[in-house]
Parts: sequence; C-alpha cells; structure tokens
Amino acid sequence: MTGRLVVGVEGPGTPSRDWSIERDLLDAAGATLMTSICPSEEEAAAALSHADAGLVHTSPITELTLDVASKCRALILGGVGYEHVDVELAAERGIAVANVPDYCVEEVSDHALALLLALARGLIPLHASSRRGEWDHSGGGRLTRIRGCRLGLYGFGRIARRLADKARGIGLSVMAFDPYVDRSEMGDASVTPAESLAQLLSSSDFVSLHTHQTPETENVINADSIRLMKPGARLVNVSRGALIEERALYEALRSGHLAGAALDVMAEEPFDMRSPLLGLDNLVVTPHAAWYSEQSGRELSRKMAGRAIQSLRGELPDHTINTQAEPRFSWLDS
Repeated sequence: MTGRLVVGVEGPGTPSRDWSIERDLLDAAGATLMTSICPSEEEAAAALSHADAGLVHTSPITELTLDVASKCRALILGGVGYEHVDVELAAERGIAVANVPDYCVEEVSDHALALLLALARGLIPLHASSRRGEWDHSGGGRLTRIRGCRLGLYGFGRIARRLADKARGIGLSVMAFDPYVDRSEMGDASVTPAESLAQLLSSSDFVSLHTHQTPETENVINADSIRLMKPGARLVNVSRGALIEERALYEALRSGHLAGAALDVMAEEPFDMRSPLLGLDNLVVTPHAAWYSEQSGRELSRKMAGRAIQSLRGELPDHTINTQAEPRFSWLDS
C-alpha cells in the first residue's frame, strides 16, 4: 500500500475540518493524505485526478470528476446521504461509493427529540420573551402535553428506530411509513405501520422526517401533503432540506395550520437570510448540526479512513452503496 494517495475534499461554506485522525490512520497504513476545499466540480475533479481513494464531504461528484479520477478505487462519503454523488456513473467507472450511515445515530435521534420537545413546550419563544423581561407563560404560543400524542416517522432506518425508542419513553405512541421496510419490523419495534404517507400525516401530532433525498422524496412535504396534517401538528426535519417545499411550509406556519416546525436542514445551506421563514416565531432552526458531537466527529473520521484503507488493500469498503457493480471493481484483491 506504500505510496498510495488519499485525497480529502470538502465543499465551501462549512467550517474547516481537522483531518488529524484520518491523517494518522492513513500514515500508519502507508498512505498519504492530501486535503482540498473544492467550491466547484472542476476543483473537485482536479483534486481527485491522481487519488487512489477519496474522502468526500459535501463536494459534488459528477461526470466531470469521475472522468478524470481514473486511479480512484473508492469514494468514501462523510455521512449518510449520497445525493451529491453520481453513484451509478461511479459504478460504470469501476469506483466504489461507500457512506457512513452508522456514526451519528444517537446524536441525530437525540437532536430530533430535542427539537420535538422545544416545539411542544415553546422553549425558544419562551426563552426569548423571558430575556426581554416578559415574565409570561403564554409567550410560548400553543403548548401541548406530550404524553398521549402520536409521533409519525417518515422513514424507518437506524435513526428513526432509535428515535422511536426514545419517544415511547416520554409517552408518545409511534407510527411509521416506509415502503422499503417490512411492516413486521415496525411491529417488532412496537411501532404502528402506516398504510400510506397520507395516513401517517393525517393521524400524527408530530411528524419527523427520516428518509433520503431522491426524486421520489423531493418536496414530498408540500401544500397538498401539509393540508393532510392535523391542524396544530408540528413538523421536524433532521434529514434533508429538499424534502420540504419551504414556501408551503411558510404558509402553513403563518396561517397557524401547523403549530410549529423545527428544521436542522434547509433546501439552501447555509440558511438564506432573506427567507420569510426567519420572520416566524413558530419556527426553530439549527445549522445542520444534528449529526455532531465530539464523539461522532471522531467516529466519522475513523470510519472514513478505515473504509479508504479497505479499498487500498483491495477489499470492498464497508457500507458500499453500489455493490451491484462489484464485477467492475478491477482493483479488488489487488
């Protein structure tokens, strides 16, 4: 493995990463790490053109990049989502794409529950009104008792399942809709399966989104689907901003049809400060931080480096997404 080059790329608009964990692990394995901030696909292509493996944080990986990454065995993505990478084209080019879906399950489920509680108890507006000297219990808007309410989960992967466990512990009943998960798995987790997204939305007091961004799910929460939600329901999104049509959400929050929403992700990141959503008191926003803790940051670094090392050893990286293309991976066992 001596002499192998691993390139770490990250997109613009995010805090600079500390690559020391990845560097130490790769050094110990006999590989060299180079890093680059790549605001454009051209810069990502230039950075990865001589790489034997890539560690990718948010940078778009398109045909331009894949066409020049002729030496690259694997692209290891810094997170769960992979909408910024052309996975099928990578498979055609003989490049494995792996993600890290198992590093921040506790953090994201904790964050989703914290946002739910903040909405239910009006914590953000109550804090703001108290800081203004308004000692008034009604400053939080419409508050609700949590026990006896229903949490609806759109998607039932690792994070949603962990959130379901935590939510039941504070008295919520849980329903889930996921067309790719067998209903028996929900039953085994003491979660009621929904027949459809419409049923989930219409029967839940809180809805939390936990699905990938795909053409099928983009703007799945829109004016029509929001109308199906209970008056006074609350929406939480710790998944992908593109799942929500933000103008429709603004109208539902402004009219009071939804009592509140809490978003850790937005369609445009960093947050567009001109968005009318910012003028609403019943919206809570956090800066795509649900994944983060000191522990999860270190775990992500270790797992990304470990999966790159697997590819350099001629092994298929853990959690490879495009495994169907394994016959094209000529570098396996080499």
